[in-house]
Amino acid sequence: MPESKGLFRGKGESTVPLSSQKTHNPCIAYPAFFKNAASLLCCCWTTGMIDENARNAGVAGDGAFQRAGALGSTENNVQDPGIVASSNSAHGNDGPRIVIDDSPLAPNAHVGNTSARDIHMDVDRTTKVSSEHALPLPSAMNNSSESSSLATTDNVTPQNAQIDKTSVVHLRNDGVDRKMSGPARETTPGVKVDSSKHSLSPESHLRGQGFFANASNIHVSGSQMIDNSGQNVYIGNFVMKDLAGQSIPGVEHDSSERDPPPQCHPGTRLDICGQAQSWFNNPDRNEKILWIHGPAGIGKSAIMQTLAQEEHKSSPSILGATIFFSKLKQRDNPKRLFNTIAYQLATRYERYQQYVADILTNNPKIVEKSMKEQFNWFIVRPFVQQNVLRGYHETVLIILDGLDEVEGIEAQRRLVSLIGHFTLEHPTSPLIWAIASRPEPDIVQAFEFLPQVPPSCLEIGMQIDSDQGCADMELFLRKRFDEIRVRYRAPSDWPSEVDFLEVAKAASGHFIFGEAATRFIDDEDCTNPVSQLEVVIAAIKSTTSITLESNPLALLDSLYSQILLAIPAKVRQAASRLLALSSTSLGRRSFYSHFWVQSSWLNLSQADAFSALRKLHSVLRIPSSDKVKSDTRLEPFHKSFSDYILSSTRSGQFHVTHPEKIAVAGAVRVLCESRDPIDSMIKTSRIKLSWACMGKSGTKLQTELFQDSLLMVLDYTDAAMKCEDDVAHTGDGLAAFFRDVDYADFSNLGEHTVSRWLNDTIATRRMFPVLEGWGLARSITISSIQLNRVRANQTADVSGWSYNEPIVMPRFSEVVFS
Repeated sequence: MPESKGLFRGKGESTVPLSSQKTHNPCIAYPAFFKNAASLLCCCWTTGMIDENARNAGVAGDGAFQRAGALGSTENNVQDPGIVASSNSAHGNDGPRIVIDDSPLAPNAHVGNTSARDIHMDVDRTTKVSSEHALPLPSAMNNSSESSSLATTDNVTPQNAQIDKTSVVHLRNDGVDRKMSGPARETTPGVKVDSSKHSLSPESHLRGQGFFANASNIHVSGSQMIDNSGQNVYIGNFVMKDLAGQSIPGVEHDSSERDPPPQCHPGTRLDICGQAQSWFNNPDRNEKILWIHGPAGIGKSAIMQTLAQEEHKSSPSILGATIFFSKLKQRDNPKRLFNTIAYQLATRYERYQQYVADILTNNPKIVEKSMKEQFNWFIVRPFVQQNVLRGYHETVLIILDGLDEVEGIEAQRRLVSLIGHFTLEHPTSPLIWAIASRPEPDIVQAFEFLPQVPPSCLEIGMQIDSDQGCADMELFLRKRFDEIRVRYRAPSDWPSEVDFLEVAKAASGHFIFGEAATRFIDDEDCTNPVSQLEVVIAAIKSTTSITLESNPLALLDSLYSQILLAIPAKVRQAASRLLALSSTSLGRRSFYSHFWVQSSWLNLSQADAFSALRKLHSVLRIPSSDKVKSDTRLEPFHKSFSDYILSSTRSGQFHVTHPEKIAVAGAVRVLCESRDPIDSMIKTSRIKLSWACMGKSGTKLQTELFQDSLLMVLDYTDAAMKCEDDVAHTGDGLAAFFRDVDYADFSNLGEHTVSRWLNDTIATRRMFPVLEGWGLARSITISSIQLNRVRANQTADVSGWSYNEPIVMPRFSEVVFS
């Protein structure tokens, strides 16, 4: 039999065109409608559910579940159909009361279109009604006190019961408190339901929990049923989608944004990986934190990536979450860290996902709370107070790489403190943490401040010139030189042992140097590895021991300088500017870092940009010119290259000061291009575009460049007014743009107007004085508004968003007076 889903779960057929209304905050698990019932007829609006083994299976929440009810038994294999419905007055409501009790078998029990205050069916099967008034057919399930209350208490098996045109009912039990339990694994007859006449036939079997457990010969007509398990799935999906939106994108070890990720070369770093893996799998470990630290470029991220991949492939895997921070790629927001960890844990552990769905359904604002509060909700409560994984997973590993790249020194320190004190205060928690970082003074101090008894942290310090590190580097270099020699058909004795050892000694376990050097030698544009190796040797020999003492990265800097010197002089300035923009964080708007946007601001065509970068494949991930997407970024192979570019003392002639001013100057030029001086109108079609991106039309790219440039000017207003030598000329151009732009026109931005971005209070605070100085704006005080003068039939919105329907007064008032 096929697996049934939805209302009628188990083995058998299920056709369910009944309402599948989505209801939040369901608090009933494992529902079972009309358990052991036979010949049951329900007509019109009847809703309810009960756990098969439920005791005190009350329903809480909102919407339809506020007064959900049930008709069914609470015990198995019992033939006493005592049915008791208690009054809502127990909850503070003076609602109807229906009692059917102590009847051996209650065939043909009928509750019709009634609002009776009290109905009682006694042992003689006679019905007593205290009052009879027509109960209006409810149009929706709500919180009204008019709703009936119907529940089952004793062991019952109702026969031939009929309920029609009843209100939504609330489940109660006037007897002993009974807590809900899991599903009773029982059989349920096959169910077939259609939209007009819902008939259930016992031809097949549905196993497990669900509606109509062990029921047969049931007729349901025009009813609205809700399966709680389906609601949980819906709510869970909704919450997960929202939680994903509040997470840091691209930090997972298998994220496409990190592809290809750094990882250990085969046969290298076996000592450190072995120590870490032994700690992962040691149930008697004394510490709950592993801290791997070492200088830049030594291979920490490659080690953490390798550990994550190996643990992910193991069975059973203890890997719970992986976070690879990157300041350059704006994956460093501490306010979203535990949202991200919670999302990853929820995708791996069903019980944790249910916990997250419950708390975020009740309080969606948790994702916006402080890092400490998020830690409490997503870590402390589920793994200590509720222990949601008890009996399922003894160890859950969380990997955090690049702690030193988390935004803000104080956030780095707080993160160490939160995790450290948690592991000491809750040693039985299943969570263990593997953290990698540079040994920055503040991070070192944060670990030192943790109590040392009992030990809170196992440290693995990586040294550049360690024996094992040098041996690993030598192994890596020999394999890479062999590959290069075969590819270019270099002489069999190339490189000489002297040159090889020179490079190996310079690298001295510094993997980023070895990788950068071999990528430079293996330059497909040059196709001459012999001459490229000579450049590397020259860079090594030009670095003195005194320089190395003052700057441990001097050899790497010398190599970077040699790589940049290979750029032709005529494109060197363009290359330096592109490198500066791609290495600088221009605020939190991610599109400022898009390759094609930055090139457009620099007035570089697609051909010009790729020409300028032609010699930089050894230090940058450069896409193919025909595979550029609108969100493609220029990314270095290692952060040390960006650090080099941004440091004037290290990069020297290749350093560009204030790269944000270069971007703003380009943005101003784009806005001025969009202005037609003849008819004084703004037209995005006037923007010069020499780029093509996969999946985007030229018109769409012009619109995006216009928007990005407008936001850049609003974010950097002061710089925009001084971005050229001729300040007056810049001011005149921008003044003409803001004078001629139609603030209520959707044609340039599509989804919203220019005024939409001026609604931002920070942007307005920066830009308003400038507009006021140009005579384009002034402050006013609104004392009253004549609403009969507002053209409410216009399809627009005062907040700057496009609407398909005319604006309505409440929305107008909400925006104007907010």
